[in-house]
Amino acid sequence: MNEKNLCKGCVESVMVTEEVIQELVKEADEDPSVIVSEEVYHARLKMCNSCPSLQYGTTCAHSGCIVRYRAKFKNKSCPFAGKPKWEKVS
Repeated sequence: MNEKNLCKGCVESVMVTEEVIQELVKEADEDPSVIVSEEVYHARLKMCNSCPSLQYGTTCAHSGCIVRYRAKFKNKSCPFAGKPKWEKVS
């Protein structure tokens, strides 16, 4: 893997398992007051999945965040510098 494919703060050996991602998403769902609707969540994921900055199918190269986790929260926005693909929700 060449260096341009590495996400912010990652090395090639840093991979997150599906089980870890599912546990993070499950924990986020425990407080419905801080998470977006399912409709907003799926729209955000659709944008992330089509973004060239998605690494390993799980991680945003701009923030190092797991997109399926970050996309859950109302207070988070897309970290794409200068041109976010989705915004915070009030």
